[in-house]
Amino acid sequence: MSCSNKCCSPRIIPNQISIQWETVDTPIFPYASDQIATLSGYVLNNSSSKGPVTVNFIRSGGLLPFSLIVQEGVYKSFVVIGVDTLRMDSGGSFASGELNITINFNPF
Repeated sequence: MSCSNKCCSPRIIPNQISIQWETVDTPIFPYASDQIATLSGYVLNNSSSKGPVTVNFIRSGGLLPFSLIVQEGVYKSFVVIGVDTLRMDSGGSFASGELNITINFNPF
């Protein structure tokens, strides 16, 4: 079986990403590409967290006018078009959880 260069390229990212996170105000999903059409998924803030976490969606360095505030012990789902970075901010309080993303490269 042979494979074209495109499907074997190490630059292709998987369609499903699951990350266990602890908040520090740094990007946790930095990926700049005009290929990313739609991101969908959920953010879980563990019940052991000490406060809410704000999830900011960023495109080319600028914040989108959409963010999620996820209280401790809760998860929220999202569908966002054209995002290349997610940033979690817990306002200085400890927070941890799970981020699950599905990438749709051709939503139309």
